Amino acid sequence: MDGQADTPREAGSRWELATYLIRDRKLGLAMAGGGLVYLAFTRVGWDVMPCPSMKVLGLPCPGCGMTRSCLSLLRGDWAESWRLNPFGPVFAIFWAVVGAGVALPQPWRGKFADHLGRLEQRSRWAGWVAGGLAIYSLTRLIGFR
Repeated sequence: MDGQADTPREAGSRWELATYLIRDRKLGLAMAGGGLVYLAFTRVGWDVMPCPSMKVLGLPCPGCGMTRSCLSLLRGDWAESWRLNPFGPVFAIFWAVVGAGVALPQPWRGKFADHLGRLEQRSRWAGWVAGGLAIYSLTRLIGFR
C-alpha cells in the first residue's frame, strides 16, 4: 500500500460516498475545509452564496436552510435544526464521519474506510437520503411545510 493510501481505489460503488472522500484524502480535506469556511462565513453573517433557486424562482431548493440547520445543531438546538431543514443533522453526521476519517493516520484510515465502505454498500444510505430529500422538497414546494 505504498503511495496508494491517499488515492481512491478503483470504482468501488456509487454508494460509497463517505468512503470515497476518506480514501481520496486531499479531496476529503478540501471538501470538508471548504464547508467549514462557508459555515464560518455564514456564522458571522456574510451571505457568501445565496440560494440561486430562491433568488431566481422564489422557490426553496432541497438544501435551503441546511446551513442554518447545521449551525443550530452546533448550538445544541435540535428543534430549530429540524425546523430549518430536517436533513441538516444527516449532513452534519456525514461530514463529521468524513472529517474523522481523513484525520486518521494511514493504517487506521484504510481500515476505517474498508469498514465504512461495507456499511455504505449494505445500507445504501445515499439512495435513502436522496429519496427522502426529494420527497421533503416536493412536500415543501406544494405547501405542506
